Amino acid sequence: MKKITCRNDSGMEVEFTYEHDEHEFFLVSCDGIYSIKNAIKTSKNATTDGTTYSGEGLEQRNIVLTVNMIRNYRQNREFLSKVFKIHSEGTFIHEEDGDSREIKYRVEDIDVAEKGIIRSAVISLICCDPYFTDGEDIRIEMSQWYDDWEWECEIPEEGMEFGHRETDTIKQVDNESTKDVGITITLEADDIVVNPIIYNQTTNETLKLLCTMQPNDRITIKTIEGNITVELLRDGITSDYNYTVDEDNDGYIQLIMGTNVIKYDADEGVEYLNVKFEYKNQYIFA
Repeated sequence: MKKITCRNDSGMEVEFTYEHDEHEFFLVSCDGIYSIKNAIKTSKNATTDGTTYSGEGLEQRNIVLTVNMIRNYRQNREFLSKVFKIHSEGTFIHEEDGDSREIKYRVEDIDVAEKGIIRSAVISLICCDPYFTDGEDIRIEMSQWYDDWEWECEIPEEGMEFGHRETDTIKQVDNESTKDVGITITLEADDIVVNPIIYNQTTNETLKLLCTMQPNDRITIKTIEGNITVELLRDGITSDYNYTVDEDNDGYIQLIMGTNVIKYDADEGVEYLNVKFEYKNQYIFA
């Protein structure tokens, strides 16, 4: 069963399905979720045959929903106007056969029929980023502390461990997307760490920070296209840390399509470094 949910930035949402009895809106069609247009840029030279390739990129996605309503016309019309807010961003969620994918949109147009027992509403949405993503981030824990203490707890005479640290400085990650994707890397220090380094051994990319992390420091690195940042959280204060990126780096690490081998290290104190990263798969189709 297909279900489409549109949620605005205030958390208000509407569902569209093929069931009249359970929902106010019957889904007639949804165009734009299984098609995409790639704009290829070329130039023409009068002295050569054909054209010269100069670049390409996916165009914005236009999703057009057509739905019917058979009752509560005025209330439903007003409800749609509240859910599909202009001057704000919403989330389009597509669910089918147990899979869920989502995409951000802005409202281009709403057209609701005035008369009839069955009244249609046509809703046009523009998705500036044309890729669908998973609903939840994929989280990879490379090293961290785990609690071993549970209530009710009786401490034996020989004592007990209250926690343990698991370290895995290298992991294989499969990017199931239809493109390379950026990641969010979180570095946390239990003690002094000097010049932390992240590698993608598959692409030979290296991201090194020239800094000294103090105990309890947290560095967040985002390598998402259009949102590349490095921030430090120290003593409750967040500051820009982009200036610590080594100029000799090969780039801000991303995951290529397929298998990636990710590793971390540091010039000093790698045993005190806790690392995790998060990403979302991206798809051309819902």
